[in-house]
Amino acid sequence: MNPNVQRSLILIKPDGVQRGHIGDIIGRFERAGLKLVAIKMVHPAVEDVDKHYALTEEWMLAVYEKAKAKHDAEGKPFPHVDHVSYGTAIKNGLMDFLVSAPIIAMVWEGEGVVSIVRKLVGATEPASAVPGTIRGDLSHDNYALANAQNRPLRNLIHASGTNDEAEQEITVWFTDVELQKYEHVNDRVQYDPSWFLPKA
Repeated sequence: MNPNVQRSLILIKPDGVQRGHIGDIIGRFERAGLKLVAIKMVHPAVEDVDKHYALTEEWMLAVYEKAKAKHDAEGKPFPHVDHVSYGTAIKNGLMDFLVSAPIIAMVWEGEGVVSIVRKLVGATEPASAVPGTIRGDLSHDNYALANAQNRPLRNLIHASGTNDEAEQEITVWFTDVELQKYEHVNDRVQYDPSWFLPKA
């Protein structure tokens, strides 16, 4: 693999599968020139989802600060005392959601793939995601409704947030032998420096 090419894990969540958006989502990544190297449909086991949503200090702080800022901006009290209680509650809800029905797990490759995929996916809250992104075009769920119904956001898709996160997440859902190696047209058209030079 080209050393500048990274991998990202994508999960199409139960709402994305049940609403029939598998092809729409895959097409977005293909049109961006990314390379699919692994894909499968799976009904997740609790232990896999538990490993996937690792309760790191960084993750808990990030989700807590984002949610608290949203509440503060709306002048509403935030119902959790700290990032640990909020992070734990979020993880429990996400686990229940992900194990409820089949999902599509995928690994995509490309130069800067993690940031490209995050840009294509859009903001965590679909109602805040800009048009043209997957969440912005295909969902309209919002924090207020999710909180009122005491459930996680139905935002169609998970995408790795960093290269390190991607490496860890890929090992949860795929073995090394499931990650395919093959030549894709973009291996040459996008990454081969000599591809457009005059041919002798």
